[in-house]
This record gives sequence, C-alpha cells and structure tokens, in this order.
Amino acid sequence: MAWEHMLLGQLSPAKLRAAIAGDGSPGGDFRPLAAQYTLLDRLGRSPQVSQEQLRTEYPELATVRLAGSGLVVTLGELNILPDYLSHPTQIDTAPASYMVPLVQAVRAANCRQLQRLMGQPDPPRLQWCQLRYPNRRVFSEIREAIEVDALGRRCGRPAWELYSSVVSRNAGHFAPFSWYRWQAFHLEARELIKRSAAASGDERAHLRRTAQIYAGYADHFLQDSFAAGHLINKTLVMQWYIEWLLKSRLPLADRALLAAMTCQRQPVLHGPDLYHPKPGEDGQRMYPEGNTCPLPVTDPQTAAEYAALADRVEASGVIGASPQERQARYLSYLALQNSGLAQLAASLAHAYFNRNSLVTANRAGGSRYQLWGDRTLFFGEMAAVSAATAAEASRQAISDLLTLGHTEIGSSQIFESFPSRVETGGLLQSLPEWHETTLRELCFHTLFRSADTQAKRFLIAFTSRRIGMPSEDYPQLRGWLTAS
Repeated sequence: MAWEHMLLGQLSPAKLRAAIAGDGSPGGDFRPLAAQYTLLDRLGRSPQVSQEQLRTEYPELATVRLAGSGLVVTLGELNILPDYLSHPTQIDTAPASYMVPLVQAVRAANCRQLQRLMGQPDPPRLQWCQLRYPNRRVFSEIREAIEVDALGRRCGRPAWELYSSVVSRNAGHFAPFSWYRWQAFHLEARELIKRSAAASGDERAHLRRTAQIYAGYADHFLQDSFAAGHLINKTLVMQWYIEWLLKSRLPLADRALLAAMTCQRQPVLHGPDLYHPKPGEDGQRMYPEGNTCPLPVTDPQTAAEYAALADRVEASGVIGASPQERQARYLSYLALQNSGLAQLAASLAHAYFNRNSLVTANRAGGSRYQLWGDRTLFFGEMAAVSAATAAEASRQAISDLLTLGHTEIGSSQIFESFPSRVETGGLLQSLPEWHETTLRELCFHTLFRSADTQAKRFLIAFTSRRIGMPSEDYPQLRGWLTAS
C-alpha cells in the first residue's frame, strides 16, 4: 500500500520502531507519523513548491524534481509511483496534467491512512485532491482503478500504460522477480552516478537527478520483497488457477489461448531458476547457482521493455518448437496477464498471506521473524524494522555515492537480506519448496474452491473478464490470430 512505501522510504528503522506498539498494533510515539501528515498536507496545499523552499523548511528531507511535471516529490513518494507507472522514465517525463492529480490523490489517501494509524477520525474532504477515491471508504481500490484509468485516458496515455494495464503485468512486484528488478535499477543508479563524475554542468546534474529517480523506483521492489503476500510467485499461481479451471467445466474466457499456459506446457514463465542467487562481486548482477552468467529475468514488465517484438517474445520466456509457435504462445502469455480470472487467483493468495502472515528468514539458519504485508506493516515489529533497515541501506548507498563518491554498502549485501525461506511445521523451506507443497495445496484445496472465490469468479465473468492491456502487441496479435 502507498502509505507503507512512503513510511519505509522516509523513516529510519528507529523512528518506525518507535511508532509500533508492543502488542503489534500502531501505538507508542506518533510524532514521526504526525510529522509525515503535516508534510503531506503542506505538499498537498502547495504542490508546485520548489526544492529550495522545501529544503529551507525541512533541511533533512530528500526530494527530487520530476522533469515532465515540475513536481517536487519526496523519496517516499517516489517509492510509491512504480505501482502506477511502469518505468522510471515514465515517472520523470509524465506531464503535470497526469502527475499532479495522481500524486495529490496519493497524498490525500496517505493523509487519511496516517490519521487512522494515529487513532484519529478521518479528516474532512481534502479540497486540494482532484480525484474522488481517496475520500471513499467503500470499494476504494476499485474506484482508484476506474478514476486513475480515466485520468490516463484524458491525458492521452496509451492503453498499455494505463494504471490497470500496469497492474496486469506487475508480477515483477513479487519474489523472485522483485529481487532482480530492485537490483537492476539500483545498479543502474550507481552507474549513472559513476558516469556523472566525468561530466559537468547540466549533464552532470541530469545524470545525478536521474540516478535518484532510478534508485527511488528500485526501492519500491525492495520494499515489496518484505511483504508476506509478495512472496507468492504471481505468475505461478495464475498458471495453477488456469490448470484448475481447465479441469472443471466452469466458463473461462480465452480458454483455448490459456490452455497453453499451464506449468506443464510453459515451465519457465515463473522464473524457477531465479530463486537461488549466487553471491558475486559487488556491483554485478546476482545469478542463480550452477550458471556462469545472469539468467534473463522473465517478468512481464521486463519483457515488455524490449524494443522489438522478437525480443519481447524471447524475453517472455515462452517456449515453442518454431518462431511461429513461440509467437502464438506469446499471445497466450499476454492473454494470461489479461485474464480477470487468472488475476483473481493471484489477488486471493496475495491477500491471504498479507492478512495471515508468514514466518520467514533470509537464509537457511537465519533469524526468523513474522512477516506481514499490505495494510498490516505494523503488525510485526521485527519484520517492519527489517524492511526499513534494507530500505535505509539502499538509500544510504546512493546518498554516499552522490556526496562522497564511494560507499561501504554493497548491493549484494542488501540483496541477501531479502526473505527467501518460509517456516512450515517448524522447519524452514526454500520458496520453491514452499510453493510446490504448502502453497499449492492451499490454493487447489482451499483458495480456489472457497465460496468467496466462487462469488468473485461469477462477478468477474460478467464485469471484468479482461484486465487492462498487457502490451502494445496484444491487439495486433489477436488480430493476427483471427485472420489466420
């Protein structure tokens, strides 16, 4: 959730710990939360405030000015935006007509959440918020998708860059893909700072500002990696649900396309080889044990970022006996992301573990702690502090490089802090082992069969069979399929 990304991006572990009560609920010292509320309200009332003015008012506050909109955002706010925009360049270049209403709505929603955390009544309608969903308590997430998509259409954003489309391909926000997406953009930020050392004037300033945006974007995925619901492999759970539905007589839109997306037919879509990163020299990408070079990271957003269709097909990870068959399977891959029912399966597992938690560790024999998730950050002090510690290390590394030109904080050191083991029956299992035993059984025998799931499945069949547009390739390839 937005407020959790904001707090992890701006509060030190000590301040975050101070705001958590001993019983696992908000409590203790609310001053850090109150200070965040005051700052948000200040920014909401004056969204075009300059960095210089903010620096005067808040000397320790780190901010970035976005080029396209002219907005000044805090690092915590920057950490939120990858949920809405697919790439750091999108965040930096989006116009004010889109970014101002979006960021103001995020600020308003966070103001309301901070009030609730501090046990205070919701503030009156925040007049500086142009979108309506932050002022709603009922179906706020559905309203958010509708309103932000409508905002995107009014601003002329392409269909595949609308909010719902970004969500449809957000498997990169879930482990193990989230680990590598953080790493890729964090290392790119380090490289941009290195390049700035040989530049001067406007070019130097541009490289350093861009590095901050890349690093802030990257930290969103680091923070996601510490949420219980984000330890599920979204793509794998979606493949499981297709397998389950195909064995039933239940209606399934695009059944013929989706039948090609089961794990048996497409075993590498979910990145099974990415779970066991091998420590390497710092500044280099981690790669799985048994490989001599980094493997391709096949999450949908990463695949969508390749320039040519052939490269996007290759990056997706689909397999086939010929180029034509791989292109057909790529269409099925996009249909999987587009399927409202497949997306439902992932949301069920995501919500279940955010609500019920997991006991995790970052390695075999590592310290165990109870990990919560979206909306439940404060339920586990050790988990929240672990996430805040990793986030602070990532920020500090970039700050050191910007101010000193060097840092003692290695990227591999941060990578290795991600939770990658789950306790089951008193024993720690690797994430792949946990998926193939505990999680698969839970999905097939409980989550997929529940009355609540049946009701949602019925609703989706009539209201949202397809979610967003996963790629610019999708309409063209569907037309190709129809023509052939």
